[in-house]
Amino acid sequence: MSKVVSFGRLIRRCNLREVWEREATDFTPWLARPENLELLAEALYLEQLTLEATEHDVGRFSADIVARDAEGLVLIENQIEPTDHRHLGQILTYLAGLEEAATVVWIAQEFLDEHRAAVDWLNANTVDRYSFFGIEMEVFQINDSALAPHFKVVAKPNDWSRGVGSRIKTIESGAPNPLRQLYREYWSGLHDYLAQNERMIRPPKALPQQWLTFGVGRAGFYLNAVFQREQKRIRVELVINGADKVAYRVLESSKDEITREFGTLLSWDEMPERKSSRIALYRDDVDMADRNTWTDQFRWYAEQVKAFRRVFTPRIRALDDLVESPALADL
Repeated sequence: MSKVVSFGRLIRRCNLREVWEREATDFTPWLARPENLELLAEALYLEQLTLEATEHDVGRFSADIVARDAEGLVLIENQIEPTDHRHLGQILTYLAGLEEAATVVWIAQEFLDEHRAAVDWLNANTVDRYSFFGIEMEVFQINDSALAPHFKVVAKPNDWSRGVGSRIKTIESGAPNPLRQLYREYWSGLHDYLAQNERMIRPPKALPQQWLTFGVGRAGFYLNAVFQREQKRIRVELVINGADKVAYRVLESSKDEITREFGTLLSWDEMPERKSSRIALYRDDVDMADRNTWTDQFRWYAEQVKAFRRVFTPRIRALDDLVESPALADL
């Protein structure tokens, strides 16, 4: 006697707003969860996606999600509507502000033909360090079962299909990424240098990325040590969060005095299209690959971190009083 098999009806939720009401407060946080980034990594045959930030400043705009895989930076732009020109423009603007290779993943409810063609064009015509994916976000359900997300790849780099096999082998072998390993060794070296030579600077944890972050005594303000490998340039920067730019402008109003105290000219960048501003000092002609010069680079980082703290920490602590000053009310 043959066995009777009962099937349910597969339903696709075509309107993503039935699942996530708001993009910024519902969909982006859902996608940023480790288990959902893992699903996305599986769809793209990436080794692993590790979250770095949501609504993170990249260039002069804010990327929905910034993550990393074994190859480097992954920028994720997501929307719960069909693709549009605005999001395409934001993606191009992100790239203009990047200083490293990146994989760009554009996720939407539906990919319009012109935007799918645009992703294909970007993959064919931009430099090799950029890769672009177009993803349609699908949600399925069988009868009244739990919802099941699915990432449908609709646009991809030209060599992606040929490279899937090698990606799988890399994932299975657990082979390390040379650049990430170099960054980890470099920042570990700075960590050890600070631990041995600088009692007043607490060494941050070394991570396989372009920067290392130090506190400066107040939330919303932090110092970064940054290595721009391709430009052979390093910098220390004070990052000031605040879309209204008031804190930055208060500090900028004392620019001449700060320059005298610091003893050299700093680079002041309000970055009006971003949610943060930057005050930085750069050093050029620096080769990360030359390990014989690392100690000298570490010494430079330490000196500038101390200088930034000496000059800016008192001013940052006094900002509340300065912001309320009538003389600065129009800043």
